[in-house]
Amino acid sequence: MCAERGWPPVIWTRDLGYHFCASEAEPEEWELAWLREKLTQFRRMITGAIGPHLALFPKSVWVGYLSDQMKAIESNLALAARPPR
Repeated sequence: MCAERGWPPVIWTRDLGYHFCASEAEPEEWELAWLREKLTQFRRMITGAIGPHLALFPKSVWVGYLSDQMKAIESNLALAARPPR
């Protein structure tokens, strides 16, 4: 709804709860935090579930494919989670 009406993004922070962004830095900080959280989740999925699955069934086409796809996503998230210099 905010985007449709041209309003600034709404974000949630511990200090202010839900609020409209007041500066360019606020949504960037929120997006970086979100990306880092997802990156952590993907890394845990790869090491905690897919890695052991691959070790148990190394010839499985499915888990090999899944491992490759998850590593590609992890790589993209890692790049996106680094702020530009």
